[in-house]
Amino acid sequence: MNRLLVVDFETTGSHPRQGDSIIQIGAVAIDDGQITECFSTLIHPGQDIPPFITQLTGITNEMVADAPTLEEVFPTFLRLLDGRAFVAHNASFDLQFLQEALLSQGYYAFDGYVLDTVELSRLLLPMQNSYRLGELASELAIEHDNPHQADSDALATAQLFLHLLDILQQLPLVTIQRLQMLVSSFRSDIATLLRQMEMEKLAELPQLGDEPARQASPLWDIYRQLALKKREEKLKASFQRPQTERSYGKAFSEQLEEMLNEKGQMHASMSGYQRREAQEAMMHAVFDAMQEGTHLLVEAGTGTGKSLAYLLPGIIWAYQNQQQLVVSTNTIQLQEQLFHKEIATLQQTLPFAFTASTLKGRGNYLCLRKFEMALEEPVEGSNQEMRLAKGQLLTWLTQTETGDVEELSLPPSGQLFWQQVKSDTSSCLNRACPWFSRCYYFQAKDRAKEADVLIVNHALFISDLQAENRILPPYEVAILDEAHHLEDAATQHLGKQLTTTQVMFLLDRASVEEGGAIARFAEEMQSWQPSVQEELNTVLLECKKLSASLRDKAQQWTQFLYAWASERAEETTDAGRETVRYRVASFTGKQEKIRKVTKKLIDAMTDFASRLEQMLKLVPVPQEEKPPFLIRSLQTDLFGLVKEWQNVMELLHFFLQEQDPNYVYWMEVESRTARKQVHLSAALLDVADSLAEPLFSQKRSLIMTSATLTVKNSFSYVMSRFGLDKLPAERVRTLSLPSPFHYEEQGLLLIPSDFPAPGKENDQTYLEAIIQGCVDVVVASKGRTLILFTSHSMLRLVYQAMKERLAGEPEPYTLFGHGIDSNNRSKLVSLFRSMERSVLLGTSSFWEGVDIQGEWLSSLVIIKLPFTPPNHPVYQGRAEALKADGKNAFMSLALPQAVILFKQGVGRLIRHHLDRGVVVVFDTRVVESRYGRSFLQSLPPFQVETGSWPTLRERIEPFLRMQSLPDS
Repeated sequence: MNRLLVVDFETTGSHPRQGDSIIQIGAVAIDDGQITECFSTLIHPGQDIPPFITQLTGITNEMVADAPTLEEVFPTFLRLLDGRAFVAHNASFDLQFLQEALLSQGYYAFDGYVLDTVELSRLLLPMQNSYRLGELASELAIEHDNPHQADSDALATAQLFLHLLDILQQLPLVTIQRLQMLVSSFRSDIATLLRQMEMEKLAELPQLGDEPARQASPLWDIYRQLALKKREEKLKASFQRPQTERSYGKAFSEQLEEMLNEKGQMHASMSGYQRREAQEAMMHAVFDAMQEGTHLLVEAGTGTGKSLAYLLPGIIWAYQNQQQLVVSTNTIQLQEQLFHKEIATLQQTLPFAFTASTLKGRGNYLCLRKFEMALEEPVEGSNQEMRLAKGQLLTWLTQTETGDVEELSLPPSGQLFWQQVKSDTSSCLNRACPWFSRCYYFQAKDRAKEADVLIVNHALFISDLQAENRILPPYEVAILDEAHHLEDAATQHLGKQLTTTQVMFLLDRASVEEGGAIARFAEEMQSWQPSVQEELNTVLLECKKLSASLRDKAQQWTQFLYAWASERAEETTDAGRETVRYRVASFTGKQEKIRKVTKKLIDAMTDFASRLEQMLKLVPVPQEEKPPFLIRSLQTDLFGLVKEWQNVMELLHFFLQEQDPNYVYWMEVESRTARKQVHLSAALLDVADSLAEPLFSQKRSLIMTSATLTVKNSFSYVMSRFGLDKLPAERVRTLSLPSPFHYEEQGLLLIPSDFPAPGKENDQTYLEAIIQGCVDVVVASKGRTLILFTSHSMLRLVYQAMKERLAGEPEPYTLFGHGIDSNNRSKLVSLFRSMERSVLLGTSSFWEGVDIQGEWLSSLVIIKLPFTPPNHPVYQGRAEALKADGKNAFMSLALPQAVILFKQGVGRLIRHHLDRGVVVVFDTRVVESRYGRSFLQSLPPFQVETGSWPTLRERIEPFLRMQSLPDS
């Protein structure tokens, strides 16, 4: 495979057998790893090019009017292809057009090697967010000037292939050999490429007896036939070990002034650093709260610089008191940003050394022992996505230092495979494991224990409370950023979840078929202890009999559950699921069947589990002779499986047999896919007690901060939801710091008074007003618009209608819809920023955490006030509890939640002191309802204008045209 031709076709559509034709060919020849020739031409297709193809490619009917026909061009192209492997990005698409063209021109079909750079990229770049050519080119700094033009696409694909070839050449031989065993069933000829690479690497190996002997690789740690990337040395703790010199003498204010003045280290470390009054006020408040042992709630407006405002005083206090500082965030993105950006800055700024580390939940880390065992399973019978996932992990081991699944981009089957190979307590050999010294989880735990600053996420922070502080090292002070999410994080992680897919996957893992863990365990046991063979075969036979019937019962249970839930579910989230709240007591009469099939499933699982336990007891208690490692490893995995099995049985009982009055229960079904799966969830009605007692009562000082903690300038809502109102008043302080931005001049808030009241999606008058209003804003803003929705179905309707209407504009607009163009928020934001006249439509995850500074974002549209749907199960349950206590659920719960999310949404617009923008709210309740003022009073001081929409929309373009403020 030293001679290749990288090909890209632009076509009139996707179906060559239905008349679609090639309109452009791009081809790049690669010989011995070098680009040797490029070829490209437009083709006259003999038919009109559809408008959407012209919009995508930029190729018009006029451009191909005088172009040669395929018949005229093909001989030149085929001379290039002769004797070469065919390479393309998503090769099956281009290959079908090639074969159809060859057939139509009277040539033989192409029978050479085919390589697909999508498959190769997924295998060799497992940490990429996307495998689209444009995004790969952007990530890998490959020049790609004209996406969807065949010449540019072919050249970019050629550069990508050479990059992938370089990765392959650098991989250790053992990884190449392991990969080769997994890719035999792939659609393209990757196996042949890997075989060639293996031969080249074998030829480079020194002969036996040659001197010098094989050197240890500086890059790889090769152990038990797996190659791992060598990791950095462990941290060296500084705060928690006695030190002779400490700056106890200086007051915090004095230390702060030395660092922040014009000659201080902060100016030297951070280019463009400017002192901010609000930031320094927060620094003092944080240090004082830690020093005096109180909890502190800080609302810090956008632009305050709150990350530095809590990290700097927190680290100084921890240093002076020889304690570890724990910082918790809601999102992985902020966790990573703090670690790689703010912490790195402070390590250069502070006058003493300190170490930092991150820690995530145990299930985020790969168990190397389990992965080794999974690779030993027979390849035959496993689907291609599962093999791909194993291959991705093999490559990833040569790239990762953390073993953290967040780095990976796994296919759906790969995410199920992760459940099989992730680290967990119940199937851990601890120090008896041969991988213990290399274990990603235990290394992360060690780093966490030794770090002076430990950065975690809210999920792990709450899990630690649940585990009675057995996960995190002991701590006295902690900072919770994005603290407005604390109640939601506690609701999720103190709740319970189960899916029908999870149950079926567990049954798959307990397969008694040859090659599965149970059969392998029985086989190894018989070989090691022949005396137990008869008993083992008896148990194995019973397991096989139970297994088939068990699967039938599980499928029947899934069908009953899905039928019941899908008939009653309604859309309450934007995740593409429909939801129905239920009570176990309501499964009577015709619905009694659900409880009955669940009971039968639990009974069958109990029988099967007892056989598994019986099998495991056949391993003799080690006296003089320990069981071989493979038996101990399989035994541990089966113990873990039994533990999971028991946990699922308990959850089945919890969800569908008896109801706990402290929880609210609901089911979700997928509404936009063919998958008939059901998600069962339960949430605590009240999490305040679960936070107040183990957290706020026990810890010295918790700093909780966010840009949105108040409603109408009061902290009372979050205090009641966190349980802080149960503490003595002197134990809790609050501080509200305004943003340093000049909102009166930088921002304009428009609220049309003549819009229809918010209606349902089938209300044509309302929908028409929303669509036209969005188009008006986009045209006036020349794109550069973010539109926020509370419903995914509404987003889809508006997206399609806007696309049609904007197609008639003189200048082209590009729309990006969440869940339509991609589900990856970061990717959509990146695309939005990279294209002129672009529009981004987003649902719940876009209301916060999106940071688009400067001219890329000029206008923000809010379609509806973000009230939680009244039929959302958790809201319903909590509203009922409030009503029972004589409280108004709307004023106590729905309104404050909506105000906080509304503030977050509006906060997407002005992100920098030079930003300028317009917010448009198409929900007239803001000005017409009595509670509307709660929203407006919670916002920064924008210019606010109301009136008819034809008048208001004329304000957008002139306001955005005005020059930005001078630097302030």
